[in-house]
Amino acid sequence: MTETKADSRVLALLSIIITGLILLGTSYANAASNGLFSVRGISVDVTAASANEARTIAVAQGQQRAFRALLRNLTPKSYHGDLPELPDSEITPMVAGFQVSNEKTSATRYIADLTYDFRASRIRPILEARSIPYAETRSKPLLVLPVFDMVGSKNLWEEPNPWRDAWLGVFERGEGPEGSQKRMDDWAQEQIVPILVASGTLEDIRMVSADEAVGLDERALGDIADAYGAGSVLVAYASLQGNGGIRRLDVSYQRNDGLSAAVIESFTGGDTDRDIFRAAIFDMVNNLQESWKDQNVLDRSIENRLAVSTKISGLQNWMQIQQKTRSVPAVQSIRVRELAVDQAFWEISFVGELEQLTSALAQRDLYLENVDGYWMLNSDVSP
Repeated sequence: MTETKADSRVLALLSIIITGLILLGTSYANAASNGLFSVRGISVDVTAASANEARTIAVAQGQQRAFRALLRNLTPKSYHGDLPELPDSEITPMVAGFQVSNEKTSATRYIADLTYDFRASRIRPILEARSIPYAETRSKPLLVLPVFDMVGSKNLWEEPNPWRDAWLGVFERGEGPEGSQKRMDDWAQEQIVPILVASGTLEDIRMVSADEAVGLDERALGDIADAYGAGSVLVAYASLQGNGGIRRLDVSYQRNDGLSAAVIESFTGGDTDRDIFRAAIFDMVNNLQESWKDQNVLDRSIENRLAVSTKISGLQNWMQIQQKTRSVPAVQSIRVRELAVDQAFWEISFVGELEQLTSALAQRDLYLENVDGYWMLNSDVSP
């Protein structure tokens, strides 16, 4: 009887572990198939002899545009001139699938918005074979606080604040850039640094003032970042000057996490104030994306191994930590050396610099730190 009970407990434990491993594998596979390798918002409008022919042409053209947009999104702008042009026959095997929305047809015309899911394992070798660097580590969202100088008075929440209105127009009302198809394709993609804009609720107003924002008050900015689920805050302080009918927008912007230095820029031109605000916003957002990519491009010739210890509260917690760690692009493999009830001792093999690994883990709420010469990796910050 005792032996039967023991066997039952062992089988139950094995069932939990196997289920956890299956869930881990499924979740990891799903994560790998989405995100930066899913290209959305490819709008097509094709006319041909028939609707079916127009659709075939549109899907092929969309696939080419999606492939190019994907490569541009992953790579630093300085390498865009080196990106390959491949025939449809080589791109098609890289596509895991595609979805169609907003589809409209007539006898000879096909209109739709297309989304293409690419196989990451097929895309990476193309870039690596050409020595083109790329970044896959996605930042936590960055929350923007647009402060506007109204004749010497700092205005964040009060009206009018046309600077904040322009940010809300772009990121809440979907008023993206106009112009070339390439520009609109690129803007439609998942940004490697997602942008949020504080909407100005009563709770927002209570949490941070214009002076606290400009002064980068640690407590106030930390509170509003937590409220929005953001990793950090970008304070964008702008003033608009008019001289002889020429507009000049002076902008200084800085993150509160110290990942980059303060930037000061001036923008001129535009037929309206809204035009110059939007031009500045698109330029700033592009700079933020490029800066993040530059910091997170991995040198795959640098291979490292790091022994770490991790506090765990149970099997589910341990599986979650492993899943998050495996999802970091720099991580090549993990090996468990010893597992106790409340602690794991394991080894992480990774490419790139240690600082890049630390930053990538932090985007997944895992914190790597050296404590008295021993590396600790935990899901909360040590006191």
